Amino acid sequence: MPASAAVVVMTTPGSSAAFTPPAGTLINFNSPVTAPFALTTTGTAGIVSGDSNNNYAEPAFSDKTPYLAVQANGTATLQSALSFESVSFFLGSIDTFNTVSLLNAAGNVIQSFTGSDFIVPANGNQDLPSTNRRVTLVATAGEQRISGVRFSSGVNALEVDNVVFAVPEPTTWALMLLGFGMVGAATRYRRRKIAVAFA
Repeated sequence: MPASAAVVVMTTPGSSAAFTPPAGTLINFNSPVTAPFALTTTGTAGIVSGDSNNNYAEPAFSDKTPYLAVQANGTATLQSALSFESVSFFLGSIDTFNTVSLLNAAGNVIQSFTGSDFIVPANGNQDLPSTNRRVTLVATAGEQRISGVRFSSGVNALEVDNVVFAVPEPTTWALMLLGFGMVGAATRYRRRKIAVAFA
């Protein structure tokens, strides 16, 4: 793990259970990415299926559905205006040249990790549980919250699926609850007004 303690790294060796996403806001690439997240790419990166020789390989233990592949010198960024405590994803055939960067709400890098921060050796094996695993990154108390993640690779390729952002910040929940309360009040007010009109 990098020297900074701003983010805690947890990994789980690959299996069908590890591939299954935990609770939270899921991005599984089976359909277009929608609000509150946006997906942007540079270079050769995109949603793919199956394997392409010398280009990308489906993560081991996956459910055989589409996933995100980032090829040499490409990037793929998932960004939201919301803030979360953690992000979890299933990373396939982890290599030393794979890079994962956590982003704040402004899109600035909080902290970056290479494949070697997740497993040693990060040799890109396409079948072993050690190099196909769930990675969870958790922001520690008092540190910047996570609003996005950028995947990049110096060489072919980085493969990722079932990305989950979890636990919005309390202020986000407060705003959401306030919004729900206002909708409820508006509905109640409208009902009351209609009841008076028909009385």
